[in-house]
Amino acid sequence: MGPFALAQSTQSGSRLNMGTNKKAVIERVRFNNGPKAMDYKPLSLQKPKTLNSFYRSLFFSSDDSERGGVMVSEISESNVERKSAPIEMNTNGEEQLFSNELITVSNVYPNPASEYAELDFTIQPNVREAKVIFYSILGSQMQEYNLKKSDRKIRINTREMPTGLYFYQLSLDGKKVATKKMLVRHQQ
Repeated sequence: MGPFALAQSTQSGSRLNMGTNKKAVIERVRFNNGPKAMDYKPLSLQKPKTLNSFYRSLFFSSDDSERGGVMVSEISESNVERKSAPIEMNTNGEEQLFSNELITVSNVYPNPASEYAELDFTIQPNVREAKVIFYSILGSQMQEYNLKKSDRKIRINTREMPTGLYFYQLSLDGKKVATKKMLVRHQQ
């Protein structure tokens, strides 16, 4: 069994834990209708009080490298007897902000950012203009970066940006094609 991710949903937000599976001291639970080799050790079995009034749901995810990097995920809700149907998705590529035959742009990382964030991209020669624009939560433009065909990465300085939520938007040849969120959180 390879890496896993566990997201915990709370009333005030969510938390994502990632790591590698360890030997189970209790029985493992299989994904509902999932691949036969796929199973996980639910946090609710490791610590029975996990599903309580604080944690509303748990998201279990595990990949099986023998199946070509397919991730299988499901959600378990507190006070609900059933789990979601398993969700499968390909995990061979990194998460993308946008991708088509002309351009591929990654999401910013790390997210949340403290000192800086980076964004990877590739552009075909027939793209006239590509840029990423950062906006405050109120919609004020903060920074703008032109994506040059000769480059493959930009580094965004977040050191001077106040802690908070921002939006970043990809514009191709003057058209807005994708918008996502970036959190800036400075260490204290």
